[in-house]
Amino acid sequence: MKYLNAIIPLACALVPTWTLACSFGGLEQDVQFAPASTHLESRQVVALTNWFVEQQNPKRATGGIYRADIYAGAIKDDAASLKKANLRLAEIADLLKTLSTTASVEVQGHIDEFESQAIRHPERLDVLNATVQPACAKTVSCCKWSEGPAASPKQQ
Repeated sequence: MKYLNAIIPLACALVPTWTLACSFGGLEQDVQFAPASTHLESRQVVALTNWFVEQQNPKRATGGIYRADIYAGAIKDDAASLKKANLRLAEIADLLKTLSTTASVEVQGHIDEFESQAIRHPERLDVLNATVQPACAKTVSCCKWSEGPAASPKQQ
């Protein structure tokens, strides 16, 4: 056991820095609606605004964003459920379009329809999910530095 404490730092020192994993956190944001409402509450507006503005920052490792997708759920063949999902999508999409710093950011809405018997917890339909696609994904430039020492950011 005492050798394990010496081996771990040694192994970390021997691993080249370009082998580190590349991942981005925070690309998703859940948005909670009140059960009967199609309008965002003020705290949800603030949370969604802060998240989206942060994601657009071109100085982030992602280089900003190029697309936002919003996902909602509805009960299949239930017109009221589908209407509520569409109104909620529009509420979020309008806010994100207003906050967009460039006209090129696409905002797309998606509705997943579920059989009524399959929904054991209908309150889950009140939570929508917003995601953003990083700008580096469009240019296929994400994590280029992780491919090896020739592309290391220290050498560029």
